[in-house]
Amino acid sequence: MVSTEPTNKADAEPSSRAQTLFWALISAAVLIYFVGLAVLTWSDYKRATTRAEVELEHFAELYEQAVDASLSVANVRMWGLIDELSTARLSNPAQFEAQYGDLMNAAVQETEQVDALVLIGADGVVLWATVKPLMGQYLGDRAYFQAAIGLDVDEYTVGVPIVSRATGRRLTPIAWPLIGIDGRSRGVLASSLGEDYYSQLLAVDGLQQDMYVEVVTANGERAFVSGRPPRDPDTPVFRARKEIPALDLYIDVTRSKPAVLQNYWQRTLVFVGLATILFLTVINAAIRARRQSTQLAQALRTSERHRERIRVAQSEFDAIFENVGDGLIVYNDNNKLHRSNRKARELMGVSSDIEAVQKLRGMVPPFSQMDEDVAVHRIQITTAENESVAVQCRVMKLHLHGDYIAYNVLQDISAEERLVAARTAFVTSVNHELRTPLTSLAGSLEILHDRFGDSMPKNAGKLLSMATRNADRLLVLVNDILTLQAIDQRQLSIQTERVAVSEVLSEAIAANTGYGVNRDVQLDIHTGPDAAQEAYVRVDTVRMQQIFSNLISNAVKYTPRGGTVKIGAEVDDQWVTFYVCDAGPGIPRAAHDRMFKRFADPVHSRENQANGTGLGLAITRELVLRQDGDVSFETRSEEDGDENPGTTFYVRFARDTDAAPKQGASA
Repeated sequence: MVSTEPTNKADAEPSSRAQTLFWALISAAVLIYFVGLAVLTWSDYKRATTRAEVELEHFAELYEQAVDASLSVANVRMWGLIDELSTARLSNPAQFEAQYGDLMNAAVQETEQVDALVLIGADGVVLWATVKPLMGQYLGDRAYFQAAIGLDVDEYTVGVPIVSRATGRRLTPIAWPLIGIDGRSRGVLASSLGEDYYSQLLAVDGLQQDMYVEVVTANGERAFVSGRPPRDPDTPVFRARKEIPALDLYIDVTRSKPAVLQNYWQRTLVFVGLATILFLTVINAAIRARRQSTQLAQALRTSERHRERIRVAQSEFDAIFENVGDGLIVYNDNNKLHRSNRKARELMGVSSDIEAVQKLRGMVPPFSQMDEDVAVHRIQITTAENESVAVQCRVMKLHLHGDYIAYNVLQDISAEERLVAARTAFVTSVNHELRTPLTSLAGSLEILHDRFGDSMPKNAGKLLSMATRNADRLLVLVNDILTLQAIDQRQLSIQTERVAVSEVLSEAIAANTGYGVNRDVQLDIHTGPDAAQEAYVRVDTVRMQQIFSNLISNAVKYTPRGGTVKIGAEVDDQWVTFYVCDAGPGIPRAAHDRMFKRFADPVHSRENQANGTGLGLAITRELVLRQDGDVSFETRSEEDGDENPGTTFYVRFARDTDAAPKQGASA
């Protein structure tokens, strides 16, 4: 037998290295993926924050430009109005109202940047105002008045945000000096930039929802705050500041970092999720591909090993086929298969497979007439030495791979037939040359013992008894051999008849009581619960007594003196089960499988083994089977350590429920 299994680790080591390298590459890919993901996430974060800062700077710049442009328009109109008022008489308010009131009101209406207009004289007293409660009020203490009274033409000033006395609103005062034609200051024209003004500019510039806008002075006074609620001071923000040089004001624009980064986080989570899913899909595909490639490589290696095993098995089969003791010839109907072994070619007297097949096909039925059951043919073959050989050919028609083949086993039975003939002659000789003299000898010894046993010397009586027992033993052995010969040659006559169970048991007791008495063993009949109802079986009464004789004699031999052998039958609706129960040492478990074999090895040790031919149970089994029954046993062995040892043999036959008698049959 050749082994194809690898004897070293040469195949396993490259696989292990490749596996390690593969997982190292996978680990590196995972590491690179997470590092790259972190870099991309950080880059996107920086881009988002930079963009937010740029947007804030851009918005602040646009807002500053809007305020500056708006004030430039207002200045142009105010300086035009101042030119109109440079020659006005300021001492008479009624006359001023009549002459310039409409002009002043029209300027307020047409200039969106101002929501009020006040004309303050050089002494600080209000000479005219769109807000009537301010008429006659002294505003000379206002910082914007004091700053504006000293300015030159085409200049203006913006004051610190104040709360209006008349309206209570937060205002950013703006003032222009009123210069006469002589170049002297005649007073101040003052107005205000209200919160509505800043709000309108914010609407124009596109204020986003999360922006918080403040207009403050250099000292931190707030001129305007967007209408949104102020944020928690602990909330991180993005901030941009832009100066309005013309007003000496600053624009502060802030945005909440969480609000700005909300889209970033959403975008990052979606990106990371999709990228991770895609990456895991790729990794899983790589692992699956690796696993499949590994399995494929293993399958290839396994296939290679299997091919090698098949090759070795084929070689072994060819060797066995060629050298088997029986001749083998295989062929099919289309002559594509023709094979024979050495023994078949020797028997057929040919040298090739084709010749062996052709010669055999002329001796067995045609292929079309063969069936799948085994058919046995006796053929006579003339060998190369011109000798006639009797050959038994067992022909089987097998279905193999979609085709039918004829499988022929040739066996030289010349020696077997000679042996059968010799055995038949031997048995015939035993029957004629041994049985008759042994019967006469046993009868003579028994008569001699009965007539002269008491008058013989003691030692002579022992010798006579020994001779009688051995003569009986030889006679039993000869009878058993003849019985087996009849069974083997299917010449055993079985004549069945309908007989009562009680009658079978009574005859068994009557025929074997003397044997039990000689050994001080009592035979006792035990009846079952159906004893009152007579049961019948269809058996050969002579063979039944032979069966009981074998079973009872064994039971008596193994039962201690003074013991009892129980004989009985159990009856049910279908079966009658006879039994013989002894109180002997029992049958060891190691001997159960050879109890019904011919000439089997001794069951017990020398201390417990009883004398016998070794054929009784084999004959009993054959006689039971010939009558369509079955035999079995139950035992408890003292050699196996069982308590209450003993053996019970069961012989079961079908119960005969038909009252009409039937003729016996020969088997």
